[in-house]
Order: sequence, then structure tokens, then C-alpha cells
Amino acid sequence: GVSVVMVVRSRRAALLSAGAGVLLIITIFLGALSPGLIPAPIADRVSDIPAYFGAVDVAHTPVTDANFAVLERLAHWDAALKMWADSPWLGVGPGNYAVVYDQFRLPQWDQALGHAHNIYLNTLAESGLIGLAGLMILWGGLALWLWGKIRRSRDPWQQALAVGMLGVLAYLPVHSFFDNLFVQGIYLHIALGLATVMATGESAGSKGGRDGFS
Repeated sequence: GVSVVMVVRSRRAALLSAGAGVLLIITIFLGALSPGLIPAPIADRVSDIPAYFGAVDVAHTPVTDANFAVLERLAHWDAALKMWADSPWLGVGPGNYAVVYDQFRLPQWDQALGHAHNIYLNTLAESGLIGLAGLMILWGGLALWLWGKIRRSRDPWQQALAVGMLGVLAYLPVHSFFDNLFVQGIYLHIALGLATVMATGESAGSKGGRDGFS
């Protein structure tokens, strides 16, 4: 999210962010493949990445304190994929992941967490391909709307708010690969942020705002 804000903010920040992004990607892959090449705290955070790409057999891997968090997520991903395979177009029904979890779970993972720890798999499980397409259209439409505000608004406050909300919108889809963040009123927070972008432009427009910000 911070990277998107910096990239949108200025060309110099965009170039610096691109360089930092390349270094970050290299660091992540080095840490995942050769943990000894990077500092231990960073290596510990990225060493589990191969597991998320199918490098672990969840059903036959002994559970330990070290791998529990990863295996728990992978087990719930597996259940979500089975739900989607059972009903690929419409899913098992919105909010029904936990309800039908017992029918699709792996033997040793009997506790449904309420969601799949992945918003995309959760949406596929509950709403199928149609639901996932709707989610992508919603996020894409909001991103285009915010980009339009950044490019065309004459109010610097509205531009700044739109940049911030675009950063939020960039953060959510990335983090959502590993969790379901739409809890604890996050819907309301996003709605209020978007409404503030719109309301700021309307109120400032009546007073006459100055041209964009540098």
C-alpha cells in the first residue's frame, strides 16, 4: 500500500519504489530458497513461502508449533478448493464455508475457522466463479474511479485522500491472499474512506479548489 502511494505521488518516488520492489522480491526468493544468505529474522518470515505453492503435503505432514500456522491455512485452502470443485459456478452459498466445512475438510483439521484464510478461495467456495468475477470487477472499478479522481480533481485534499484510498485498495487484495480481512467493520471503514473522497471533492468544488498537488 505504501509503495502504491509513493508511485502515484511522483515520478522520482515511482523509480525509487520500483528499485526497492526489485530488491524486496530478490530478498524474498533468496530467503525462501537459501535462508542462510539473508538475516535470520527475515529468513524466518519468508521460509514458509514454498509451502503456499504446493511444496507441502498437508494431509501427511506432522504438525508442529513451527508449521502449525502454515498448515492450518493450507488445510482450509484445500477445503475451499473442494467446495469450489463441488459447485464451480455458484459455490456452496454466501457465508456457508463453516457450515459445510466438515464435508470437505482434511481428517486432522476438524475445526472450521469461519473462512478459508484467503478471500479469493473463500469467494470461490461460497460464490463460485460468478462471485469471484464480481469481486474483481468491484475492486477494479473502485481502483479506476480513484485513479480518475487523482488525475482529474482540482482539489488537492481530494487528490491526497484518493491516493491514500488507492493505497488501501492495493494493500487489501495482496494481504487477502493469506487471510480474510473483511471482519470487524472493515466494510464500514472502506465505505467511509471512499465517501470522504467523494464528499471532499463536492464540498471543495463549491468553494473553488486550486489545481493539483505537486
